[in-house]
Amino acid sequence: MSTTEIISQDPSIHASRLRIMKTAAQLFASCGFHAVGMQTLCEALGISRGAFYHHFRSKDDVLYDICTQYMTDLVHNGTAILKHERDPEHCLQRLGQDLLTVIAANQPELTVCFREIQSLGDERRQKVLHLHKKYESLWRKTVESGAQAGVLLPYTPVRLKAVLGMYYYSYIWINPNRVDELAQAIDSFNDIALKGLRQ
Repeated sequence: MSTTEIISQDPSIHASRLRIMKTAAQLFASCGFHAVGMQTLCEALGISRGAFYHHFRSKDDVLYDICTQYMTDLVHNGTAILKHERDPEHCLQRLGQDLLTVIAANQPELTVCFREIQSLGDERRQKVLHLHKKYESLWRKTVESGAQAGVLLPYTPVRLKAVLGMYYYSYIWINPNRVDELAQAIDSFNDIALKGLRQ
């Protein structure tokens, strides 16, 4: 059962699952997924294995839920932005702002999303990659809309991956405790993205 499927459940169960996910994400991000054993995870949570298995069947399930939740959130946010923002350049800026804000607010989780995807089994990895492609398609639609309006360069996969990569890899260095750094990153990245994509 994924996190997105338990919203209607008992709030205490939902809160417990989220606490497990957040603790696991911190450990996976700092030590690597394969280096974190069940004993280490349960000790960090202060719970027994039985309590853990009440919420998740395995450590792999936790990793999968981390990856799917935050990519699903980005897709949801991006879809809403495209729905309400008609100006392609403003849309790009809002997409960039949202992406950096989500990364900064959930740095361990997004570190895991971007770095540990290869630790998933084939079927689950493909599902997460599909979410990545779905999210990338929102940026693609924005660029194509801008190209049609004559304000942005035509879409190319390499150009868009270059822009998205700049945003994605902020998880390596961004400090979530420094609001000024996040604001500067949003302004700088959006400026670079627009200059690189404008006609």
